[in-house]
Amino acid sequence: MRGRRWWAIGLGAWALLLLVAAVWSSQNDPATVREQSDLTIGRQTLDGAVNTMVKAAGPAATAEVEPYGLTVGCQLTLSRSGSELDQTVVLTVPEGQEEALLDRLVANLPEDWGARYNPNLNRFFADAGDFVAIRGGVGDPGEVRLTAATGCRPGTDPGLAGDDQ
Repeated sequence: MRGRRWWAIGLGAWALLLLVAAVWSSQNDPATVREQSDLTIGRQTLDGAVNTMVKAAGPAATAEVEPYGLTVGCQLTLSRSGSELDQTVVLTVPEGQEEALLDRLVANLPEDWGARYNPNLNRFFADAGDFVAIRGGVGDPGEVRLTAATGCRPGTDPGLAGDDQ
């Protein structure tokens, strides 16, 4: 009997330890998939990414930040829908300087973004963190278009209610 009692106590302690670890982890660990990060958090990361891109472009480029694009009803799971937010930055430089600007962005953006530009495909990509992707390339002559997107996420962003969309 004594062995069973210790076995039950040990099992109960182990279950309690797992419960405490799960609660702590849910409150302190970062999201591991986009669906765990709501649209408000995505917008904060998107806003920071847009500001960082404009600064990284430097004074030689003129930046125009377009209004937010909000898509409601994207599919998170078979039974859950969400919202997606994106914003485009149009950088203008003298004609012929577009690729130099994209190379400058690759060099000036944070290293952990993994920014890269493939001139053969005219594709720029960076990962701003928290599942916010930046894609773009050369648009019209003298123009570089970069779009930051949150991807489909749960929730809504009350801060978007007053924005022009």
